[in-house]
Amino acid sequence: MNSLYRVALYMRISVEDEDSGQNGKDESNSIVHQRDLLYRYIKGKPELNGGNIIELCDDGFSGTNFRRPAVTKLLEKAKAREIDCIIIKDFSRFGREYLEVSDYIDQIFPFLGIRFISVNDSYDSAAANGATSGLDIAFRNIIYGYYSRDLSDKVKSAKKTKAQKGDYLSPYAPFGYRKSKSNKNKLVVDEDSAKVVKRIFRMACMGMTTFQIAKILNAENVPTPHKFKNKQGIYYPWRIVGDDSLWHISTVAKVLRDERYLGKVVYGKRYRPEVGSGKTLKSGKSNWIVVEEMHEPLVSPEDFKAAQEVMAEFVEIDTPPNGNHLLSGKMKCGICGYSLARKKDPTPRYSCETRQKAKECGCMRGHIKESELAEILLSAIRAYIPVLLDEAAMTESVKPVNTSLYLRKQITEYWSSIEKVKEQKAVLYDDYADDKINRSTFESTRDRLMERQAEMETHIKELQSELTRMETAMDSDRPPEGKLRQYLKADTLTREMVTEFVDSVSVYTDHSMKINWRFG
Repeated sequence: MNSLYRVALYMRISVEDEDSGQNGKDESNSIVHQRDLLYRYIKGKPELNGGNIIELCDDGFSGTNFRRPAVTKLLEKAKAREIDCIIIKDFSRFGREYLEVSDYIDQIFPFLGIRFISVNDSYDSAAANGATSGLDIAFRNIIYGYYSRDLSDKVKSAKKTKAQKGDYLSPYAPFGYRKSKSNKNKLVVDEDSAKVVKRIFRMACMGMTTFQIAKILNAENVPTPHKFKNKQGIYYPWRIVGDDSLWHISTVAKVLRDERYLGKVVYGKRYRPEVGSGKTLKSGKSNWIVVEEMHEPLVSPEDFKAAQEVMAEFVEIDTPPNGNHLLSGKMKCGICGYSLARKKDPTPRYSCETRQKAKECGCMRGHIKESELAEILLSAIRAYIPVLLDEAAMTESVKPVNTSLYLRKQITEYWSSIEKVKEQKAVLYDDYADDKINRSTFESTRDRLMERQAEMETHIKELQSELTRMETAMDSDRPPEGKLRQYLKADTLTREMVTEFVDSVSVYTDHSMKINWRFG
């Protein structure tokens, strides 16, 4: 075998495979099993032995789309002609969308001169003598697609059942705990970090605010949850300021509000809106599954309740009846990105608390008075209103009648056409399966349908972009002309004006400011 022959082994384990090997579940989809299977296959093929082998693995990704890191890298290497052969365990590992999988196997990889092997499916493009993968593969991938959606429902049901029994199913243990080595669905106390959790609750019960607690922990260089997890070999995204992570008010509050420190298992706070999506959404508290006494608590119910009362008391300090000050939620540090803290005595003023936690962070020094900010914002808004009035007049003069309605109607029509194309593709597969058409007719018709669908999807994107641009220009949230002219005469900044015009205000080291307007 030529040592320059380049072989890529692609492996994938999905979120539904993560509990493989437990409770008698088949672990054939595990990365270890896939790797062993692929290397055994190579060993039995003299022409593959001795080649340059690379491994690409997607861990915890669904096969229902191709937006996976390792697949992206694999396809980039394929297009750059850096791969001669791709080997997978079965087609479902590569993908479960049958049209996309078939296109890669039948058209893209052959065009690039890449050999494609699916071990369990007994498919090797080198033995196909130029023939395409065959209808059986297309239908097999259709089955994989249906299987994926069905499996997702079953996995959700199984996880819900496990959660109701008190199994811990989140990928990471909360700060103060770690997962048991003998049972990953069980939490055990992590002594070092648990001491910090207990201390935080003690300080809260003494009446200390979250800010005071964070300041003490930072002054003593107590490692943050991020640092503790790193020591355990766990790495995941965490907000870091400067060269080191710091304790922030939100971090302390998160600890004090976490009911898992009472020994409870809480499941279902977030959910995935669709199969294969990496996006999650918050779930209402009524949908949570809470099971008590499942692991050793770090705090007593009395101390937990006392901590909540302290936080509630702290939140209510210096808060007006409507819950908002003049600039509430608008002032941010331009360096660290965190909200500026407001103090009311001796006069209302804003400062960046990150500087008190990390002196070398470069954030603004000292404070800036609320009255000075109000004067600057009022002047800026007065200068900005004429621009909005001019834009409104210009938009009105060139705006076609019912343009928005027309664009939406076009988009709807295109989506309807796409659905019809999808139905035509399904009928096409049925006709080919029933030998009503030959392969040449099947492939040419399929290609035309896919090209038509791609064109319509492009048109939809263009129309949606135009609709967004137009509606932004006409922004219905923009104050009406009469209100704008009224604001133009105002000699005092009001909360209403701030809410109407300002998205946020960023303040920098030298107290210079950038106003981010609500309207483009």
